[in-house]
Amino acid sequence: MRVDLQALKAMFVAHRAWLRNERGGKRADLSLKTFRDLKLVNLQLPKSKMTGVQLLNCDLTSANISQSDLFAANLAGTKFVDADCRDCDFRGANLIGADFSGAQLSGTDFREGSLLVNTGGDMAPPKRDEWVSDKTDTAMNRANLTGAKLRKSIIRKADLSGAILRNADLAGANLEGTSLKDADLRGANLSGCDLSNVQLNRAVIDGASLDGANLTDANVFGVDLTKAVYGFLDTSTTVTVDDSAETQALVTEMIIAHERWVTSSGVDGQRADFSNADLSGNDFSGHNLRGALFVEARLRSAKFNRTTLDLADFTKADLTGASFSGANLRGTNFTGANLRRTDFRKSDLSVETAVLADGSTREWLPRFVECTLDDANFTDAKASRVIAKGVSAHNTVGDKSFLQLLMPSAA
Repeated sequence: MRVDLQALKAMFVAHRAWLRNERGGKRADLSLKTFRDLKLVNLQLPKSKMTGVQLLNCDLTSANISQSDLFAANLAGTKFVDADCRDCDFRGANLIGADFSGAQLSGTDFREGSLLVNTGGDMAPPKRDEWVSDKTDTAMNRANLTGAKLRKSIIRKADLSGAILRNADLAGANLEGTSLKDADLRGANLSGCDLSNVQLNRAVIDGASLDGANLTDANVFGVDLTKAVYGFLDTSTTVTVDDSAETQALVTEMIIAHERWVTSSGVDGQRADFSNADLSGNDFSGHNLRGALFVEARLRSAKFNRTTLDLADFTKADLTGASFSGANLRGTNFTGANLRRTDFRKSDLSVETAVLADGSTREWLPRFVECTLDDANFTDAKASRVIAKGVSAHNTVGDKSFLQLLMPSAA
């Protein structure tokens, strides 16, 4: 569909006249219209009608659309950087890949909205165009969301770091995996929120309501929870992981040195030893950590997606909610590990075989001895033989043949 730019320009002129109560003025109505790849920087369109509008991959940097109606709008991939969106109605909007960094969002209404992918349900008008953004996460870092209405919203895996959410209503919202690092949450209503895997590092929560919030694997490093208001709050599964630049630099240096150690067969670099460290939530994805040591490490919700971990040692490690999707785990040792809710989908748990100097061969089988695998997911995992004994595997998901390897007595 081609956009009639002249007609669009005339609409904007008429809207400005309407705002000034001038003769011939008319409120802009973009409802259910479709616009793609338009550069609308500094657009001045407050109080406009945009119900069900499709603004796909457009640029509204520094625009003013305050007090506009964007109910059920499709805004995938569109930039609202530093835009004025105060008091807008975004209920039911599709904001996949939208960028609200630095935007003014105080008083906005995101209730019942789907802000990110994989939330289920179609919140948009029945005939809207399908649009796949090249980004998946909604960026709202540094955004001003003072007093915003976000009750029961779905805001999974969004970037709200540094955002101002003073007195915002997020009761019952799903914020799973979202970054709220350095956010201002003073007076916010977070009661009943799903804050699992949320990064709350250094967030200010004075007077915020956290009654009944789910803080499973939430990182509360630098957060004073005593300043929040709640009747009941389970903090037993929170993590306090130092995400400072110095700590992350040290971890990176250890990974680089280990990869040199692997590729040089031990001549260069140094074997990584993360034993007893708390690296919960850390992302090791894509690295070569063959033979690395993680003995008794705390690695809740850590990511090892597509990581090479052949012969790595996770003895007695806490890997609750960790992800090994697509990882190489040939001969890896998980003896005594807590693998509750751990994701092993499409991982390679084959036998590791080495030819010794005398020409003989030695095999290392993945070890699942005296470990907890409740609610773990082994769908499409590759395995032929494992060492399994004393395994707890309630609600464990996987191919029947693999589950029989874990619990041969149940076959």
